[in-house]
Amino acid sequence: MKNGHFNWLVKPLGYQSITKRCPTCEVKKLFYPSGCFRVNAQKKTLDVWNIYKCEKCDYTWNIDIFSRINTNKLAPELHEHFLHNNLDQVRRCAYDYSILKKNSAELGPTPEFHIEGPDPYALSNTATVQIQVLFEHPIPVRLINLLTRKLSLSRSAVLRLIEQKVILDITPGELNKKLKRPLSFRLDLERFYQLDPPVSSPVEYYTQNQ
Repeated sequence: MKNGHFNWLVKPLGYQSITKRCPTCEVKKLFYPSGCFRVNAQKKTLDVWNIYKCEKCDYTWNIDIFSRINTNKLAPELHEHFLHNNLDQVRRCAYDYSILKKNSAELGPTPEFHIEGPDPYALSNTATVQIQVLFEHPIPVRLINLLTRKLSLSRSAVLRLIEQKVILDITPGELNKKLKRPLSFRLDLERFYQLDPPVSSPVEYYTQNQ
């Protein structure tokens, strides 16, 4: 934390899945990246696909990344990533929603995620902090899910914090919106700890909700 500012970084786990009818299973199934690209070279042009695999069988579906792209327009490092199935690149492509949209891919569930960043319960010496929510990859997650997860509170408790001006710069109507870009808000820690009844600690919250 620096000068009362810190970041929460939302990091998805695994991959964004897509939903498609599997000809082998004969029903809709989730498809996940297999960890491999397919690269087809024709003289000075390339076709590149991200290979997805059915969650239940070996049926694959290719998601088009580049079609007939001139090799001169492709960065050498990126070209190497495709040729050698670089897993970081597989992950970046899996979370490139413009690529999925171009392929008319139906999204599966929002991936699970964790949030890196300071825990407000450990910041008792600070009055008001400004928190910026950032994304490693822009997954479609609702603001209320981020706040309940990181503050270890119920939805109603988060709403009460907004109404009591403990969480600032966020309105109740924004809680159900899926974030598409970084967001900043303030948290009044002095009032956070003075609430009556007091807010639950993380241990208390998870114990009550088992």
